[in-house]
Amino acid sequence: MLEFLTPSKKRKWLDLTPMIDVVFLLLIFFMLTSIYAKPMMPVSLPESETSTVQEEPEITLGISSDGSLSLNSQNITIDQLYERLSGLLDRHREKNIRLIADKQIHFGLVINVMDIAKKAGADNIAVVTEKKAAL
Repeated sequence: MLEFLTPSKKRKWLDLTPMIDVVFLLLIFFMLTSIYAKPMMPVSLPESETSTVQEEPEITLGISSDGSLSLNSQNITIDQLYERLSGLLDRHREKNIRLIADKQIHFGLVINVMDIAKKAGADNIAVVTEKKAAL
């Protein structure tokens, strides 16, 4: 004769410990990786209503409020810019540059840096801005 097991009256709980461990690991991962998503120098970015978020290019050029330049987080002078930038652009398939410039600097310096970048072989220069607050 067939015997069926009687259903258990005890309530069974799922073990949530592995899921909590995974959540904490993801939290730690995102906290650590978000540190590197910030600009490499303190700049006050201009605001734009039409700014969009784009994928991050491999070459970042920064101009701080005192006019000093940095290329991929390394400080350089304006005289070194063409040489170092053309060397970087030769090694990259996509010739995109992200320009982070403080809004307080002289506009002529930004144009001069962009001109040097174009001469060095840059195809696209994306100027980083902050999203303007809604009125």
